[in-house]
Amino acid sequence: MASLGAKLVGMDAVPATLHYADGGQDGPLELRHVQVEEGSNGDEDTVQAVIHVQAGGTQSLARITGGVDADELALQIPTEPREFDSVEAFLAADDIFETAKTVVDVTTDL
Repeated sequence: MASLGAKLVGMDAVPATLHYADGGQDGPLELRHVQVEEGSNGDEDTVQAVIHVQAGGTQSLARITGGVDADELALQIPTEPREFDSVEAFLAADDIFETAKTVVDVTTDL
């Protein structure tokens, strides 16, 4: 069976449901801009995706990130507002994210 990270790689621009380690779930959410970053010096490849989340009536961007071979991924939310010139810049802004949930599965009805 494919790892969760590998499964996410094939899910760009599809409605999906995120399943969390605490038993909860959110969805359908549209996964966008799924990309893989090659690890350097033998490090594991990383998969990242952008999603829209809603909290307290406000919609914002969040990211899902983790190793391509991982069975759990992190749903991370920004801790401060900031403007970005590109999706790549948003995904690379490690200093503003904190992990909100641990994702243990991603499912889609497609």
